[in-house]
Amino acid sequence: MTSDRDRCERCGRCCCLKMILDSEVVYLPFHCGHFDPATRLCTVYDRRFEANPHCLTVEEGIELGVFPADCPYVRDLPDYAPPRTECTREELELYLEHTDPAGDAS
Repeated sequence: MTSDRDRCERCGRCCCLKMILDSEVVYLPFHCGHFDPATRLCTVYDRRFEANPHCLTVEEGIELGVFPADCPYVRDLPDYAPPRTECTREELELYLEHTDPAGDAS
C-alpha cells in the first residue's frame, strides 16, 4: 500500500507560503522555514503540525486547492482548481505589509 508521503514527488511547491486573495490561493516566492531546499523535504515532518500550525493535511490541502495541478495528489481529480503559482509585485507588497519580521501574518 502506498502512503500519502510516498506519493509526494518532492517538488516543494506545496511548502511555499501562500495567501488567499478573493478566494484564490496564490503562491508566494518563499518557503516555510522548515523546508530544506537541498533535500526538498520538511525538516520537522513528524511534528510539522505542532511546529507550523499553518501546515495542512493532504485532505485539507486538496480541499483548499494548495497543490499544483501536476501534483500526484490532485492530477487525476477532474474538478480540482489549483493555486496560482505566481504573485504580482503588488500582491507581494500587500503580503509584506501584513507580515512581521518573524514571518507571522498579522
